[in-house]
Amino acid sequence: GRRQRRATAVYALMLVNLGVFLADSFHLAKSFVPRHLYGRGRWWQALSSCFCHADWRHLNNNMFLLLLFGRSVEDEWGWGGLLWSYSFCGVMSSLVSTFFLPTNAVSVGASGAVFGLFTVSMMAKLEWNGGLLDWRNLIEGVVLGDFVYRQLISEISTAARGGRHGIGHAAHLSGAAAGALMVLGMRVFLAKFERNRKFKVVQ
Repeated sequence: GRRQRRATAVYALMLVNLGVFLADSFHLAKSFVPRHLYGRGRWWQALSSCFCHADWRHLNNNMFLLLLFGRSVEDEWGWGGLLWSYSFCGVMSSLVSTFFLPTNAVSVGASGAVFGLFTVSMMAKLEWNGGLLDWRNLIEGVVLGDFVYRQLISEISTAARGGRHGIGHAAHLSGAAAGALMVLGMRVFLAKFERNRKFKVVQ
């Protein structure tokens, strides 16, 4: 069943993040790092910046949360769902950053994508399936949901007070919002598709 499927995409994402970090440490990933994302930036840097990190601590913190919530998303939606969620939320957070950060600032890190996985994971865990909610998902949703809630409240509160230097609050919050909107959009689309399918069957 779904619970027995082995997660692999989350580890692939972690390896890519680690590989880009090591390459950048030896100045081998210049086209990935968004040094000129604001102005002469290249189109792919909106995504590639989600694999770049300022230092080892930055990378390690994001990889811990990616492992936790990335596996949760992959358990529910499979490897394709995880890769799409990470990419979509990461790109959206990067694009929002271009509007809120100064032109001489650089936004890097998987934080926006990871915050997106926060909301995707929670909404996927609490999804009704045929009128039933898996009690194991409910427990995971409560435990992890409390962490997500406190993280989001902390981000909103800190951003409202002017933010902390070196922290991309706009990227974090926009990544979380992108995740929530993505799940809601998918549910609306699937519900409409299912209604149309049933209507055709009845005809």
